[in-house]
Amino acid sequence: MLDQHTPVPLPKEYDEDSLIPSSPATETSDNVSPVASPIHTGFLVSFMVDARGGSMRGSRHNGLRVIIPPRTCAAPTRITCRLVKPQKLTTPPPLVEGEGLASRIISLGPSSMQFLGPVIVEIPHFASLSRGDRELVVLRSENGSVWKEHRNRYGDDVLETILNGMDEDLESQEELEKKRIRRIISTDFPLYFAVVSRIQQESDLIGPEGGQLTSKLVPQVQAIFPDTAVTKRVRLGLQAQPIPDELLTRQLGNQATFSPVVTVEPRRRKFHRPIGLRICLPPSWRESPRDAGEGDTTSLRLLCSVIGGTAPAQWEDITGTTKLMYSHNCANFTTNVSARFWLTDCPRTAEAVTFANLLYRELMSVPYMAKFVVFAKMNDAREGRLRCYCMTDDKIDKTLELHENFSEVARSRDIEVMEGMPLHLECSGNLVPVRKTTQQPRSFSFQAFRDNRLPVSVKVRDANKEATGFLSFLRKSTKYEDTQHVLCNLNITMPPCVKVPSLFISSVISNTCTCSHELSTVNAIERTELKITVIAEQLGLSWTELARELQFSVDDINRIRVENPNSLLDQSSALLNLWVSREGKKAKMENLYGALKNIDRSDIVKSLEAQAPQVLPEALEEGACRLADRDSTLLSPSVINGKNRLQLALIF
Repeated sequence: MLDQHTPVPLPKEYDEDSLIPSSPATETSDNVSPVASPIHTGFLVSFMVDARGGSMRGSRHNGLRVIIPPRTCAAPTRITCRLVKPQKLTTPPPLVEGEGLASRIISLGPSSMQFLGPVIVEIPHFASLSRGDRELVVLRSENGSVWKEHRNRYGDDVLETILNGMDEDLESQEELEKKRIRRIISTDFPLYFAVVSRIQQESDLIGPEGGQLTSKLVPQVQAIFPDTAVTKRVRLGLQAQPIPDELLTRQLGNQATFSPVVTVEPRRRKFHRPIGLRICLPPSWRESPRDAGEGDTTSLRLLCSVIGGTAPAQWEDITGTTKLMYSHNCANFTTNVSARFWLTDCPRTAEAVTFANLLYRELMSVPYMAKFVVFAKMNDAREGRLRCYCMTDDKIDKTLELHENFSEVARSRDIEVMEGMPLHLECSGNLVPVRKTTQQPRSFSFQAFRDNRLPVSVKVRDANKEATGFLSFLRKSTKYEDTQHVLCNLNITMPPCVKVPSLFISSVISNTCTCSHELSTVNAIERTELKITVIAEQLGLSWTELARELQFSVDDINRIRVENPNSLLDQSSALLNLWVSREGKKAKMENLYGALKNIDRSDIVKSLEAQAPQVLPEALEEGACRLADRDSTLLSPSVINGKNRLQLALIF
């Protein structure tokens, strides 16, 4: 129970070290101190509150706060707050192109509870809003299947009234934006809240009397609704998304220019009378109109996509069927259907749709703020392993590597990364990759709130020098770019090699070599064992999700936890061995791949498929080294005694 008006001690929001590159960072690197994560205090999942009110901050996620003002709870109530992965929901929020979750979904309780006054929930988010063309909206779901936009009825000017005398600091919207926190004010708790990043949208209730919408982002863009265009009051929206010059040049060079993408929402709605749209002309057309022709004779093309909902846009050239009127560097036209419209000045008119599709795919990528984090471990004096992450929320302390004796060697400042962006790693200095790119991929794609993880084996180039290197994370360049685009540079120093008792290493390697000699002719088994090892290493905290997907019971999962309490890798290995034993002849690698894809771990499948089909001798040796790196007391017996080798043959 919280004392009346007693504020909870606030955690330190920022560590001063986080603003200073850590050693051995330089002015050209993006390192920050690995100890910069704040220490959180507060509730884990729930806390109690009564009529006196109370406020608590989440201990697992910096910035998460729930404020229940005095006299808003009629009786003592347990307030619960959890972050939920969208894939856990039967019906996740319906997101259209260009929209993305800015944070994990918030589950609040008691759901459907009506408070006697407004309460406040503050949620940290990871959306990038630096370009000024995006906004955050809050969706709510009362039952987990139907989502609608949550609209705050209370502004900042009534916050003091809402607090009702409570001694609680509430920061301004400007401060919240700097710290990437979204404030929600509500008089009840739905089952879920979701914070969504989207292109800025103007909306209003339009009735039979008509009305108009004007874009604040691009003031020249306007939608005019004549009277009787709609027969009842409905909420209509207008979006105008500008095209960044850098993006256009990178994708198309100087082959075409485009106006902002203009959308009337909701799409596919038929109006009883044509509505008027005004769109600013593409830059090249404004500067030098090439002709005043119509249809196929003009390079100015009007593109349209009527597809609505969450389906991807399908662009069509409707120049020949739509009359354009020009005034004040804008084009005016009418339409009977709400849709997405786009003007392009493209001299190669037949390729206008192709160019639009290419540019549109990049334009719809949602920007996030993420950190690059690197873990390292030395196998011996000359060789080591790196594990590189690109992560959104602060899950560094829950990674597999911290359970497997890896050390964090570098962490970046917040970097803007686009959803789905392919990332490439380059390594220089006194550290070089052990294998060529064709044998060990050094690329991965960023997905928000997922384990974006890249394992790389490295060796020390010169043993007489310190084991330091320079990692560069790059975005894939296009043919129109002269230089590669570096997202992040990190200096790293490999940790000392931790020696394992030689007796244990000898026994493991001896056992591995004996088994390999006995079954040296069964390459399929060796390949499968290597795949199983890779899956176990990369599963991490996802092993319980995989267990449920493979139809293991809660008792099975708990038994694996009890029998392997000290290592996520042991738990993953035990699960896979149990699955092989249970399935017998029915065990197929494609079934395992399918289960991994169902739990959104396609990254593991891709990494396996990218490997060379043959088993290289050094790969088997590395597998032995992986076992040797681990303490003998942590190993699952089925991993080291080789009893499942014949069963593994059935998977391949």
